[in-house]
Amino acid sequence: MTGNQGKTSKKPPASSGTTTTAAPRRTQQERTAQAEQALLDAAAALFARRGVDRTSLADVGLEAGYSRGLVNHHFGSKAALIDRLAHDIQARFVAGIVTKMTESGDDAVQTLVGLVQDYLSALVSEPDAGRAFFVMWSSAIPDEATLRSIFAADDALFRLGVETVVRAGQAEATVDSALDPAATAVTLVGMLRGVGAQYLIAPDAVALTAAIEAGQRFVRQSLSPTTQRKPSRAK
Repeated sequence: MTGNQGKTSKKPPASSGTTTTAAPRRTQQERTAQAEQALLDAAAALFARRGVDRTSLADVGLEAGYSRGLVNHHFGSKAALIDRLAHDIQARFVAGIVTKMTESGDDAVQTLVGLVQDYLSALVSEPDAGRAFFVMWSSAIPDEATLRSIFAADDALFRLGVETVVRAGQAEATVDSALDPAATAVTLVGMLRGVGAQYLIAPDAVALTAAIEAGQRFVRQSLSPTTQRKPSRAK
């Protein structure tokens, strides 16, 4: 083992009259969790910079400040590391957003307006994780991609979350009853992914704040019941 795991601490000097409390030692489980998280963060940073194919396990270990072999010790293979990182980032980008959508207490339209803000602004607040997510997600497109099943399952969870919010809005008469909830979910998730990909490829060419506002306006106008929409101007 390398890093702090192999170091021993010196005994503190004896003090006269003053009692000091030594910091509690971390357990082996805590040290393992810390090392694994450091390796996952390093992998995300490298995938964001280089892509998956141009990043080796040795690169990840060195980026995290550990030995070349520690990644293999913790994950066993590059495929296992990618699988774990994919689940880790999906949990942050998808599961967290789905939970927030279903527990927000807002009406359906406002909940999905908030989704547009949360999803796209995360590309700025968590740039490495966001770019790594898109890099791995795009690598799941080939027919024989090893990541396909991971992202297919989590994408389905994301769409189901949006669909559930749309159906709840229809039941409360705050969302247009004529809309197909499943198709609406596909369209909204597709819009978020498309805007996100364009921003990551050419951030100087995409005004993200303006795109977020346009996406929110699209949600309001598309989902609101027809009786609440403003009439279009006569040609």
